[in-house]
Amino acid sequence: MSSATGGRPAPGLLPEASLTDLEVAWKEREEEASQLIILAYNSTALALRLYSLEIHVKTIICKQLKLSRLPKACKTHDLSELIIFTGMWEELEDPANLAIRQNWDLLVDFSKRRLNDQRYLPRGMLDPKDLKRHNDALDDPQDGVLTWLSRHP
Repeated sequence: MSSATGGRPAPGLLPEASLTDLEVAWKEREEEASQLIILAYNSTALALRLYSLEIHVKTIICKQLKLSRLPKACKTHDLSELIIFTGMWEELEDPANLAIRQNWDLLVDFSKRRLNDQRYLPRGMLDPKDLKRHNDALDDPQDGVLTWLSRHP
């Protein structure tokens, strides 16, 4: 997607957000979060997992649109907006995917309502049960959001 004039990305694409970098970044955020959970830094671990989810969704957008860089229109942290660009929204609305949708909604809700405030709170303010619930929403082998996303190229 480079132009003939110097290798810059095509208009409308973010120069700093290559698909390759996004793929590496979401996996690294997951690894970092795992280490933070071991250290009981639950607030930061959950925040990193949600950032990882966002970046993962952005990699899917690039792949679906066959782009080597993220479109500028996707420079948002709003998961509910980003999922539209993946072409997977209808799948989430399918009643057969109710459990996945509930997990998605739980994560989107936390991302919108609590993530920003969480960074200002001591780590002990995040209930370990809350962390478990959100990790389960991401990792459930049947209906976890990351499990669901992994089923898509």
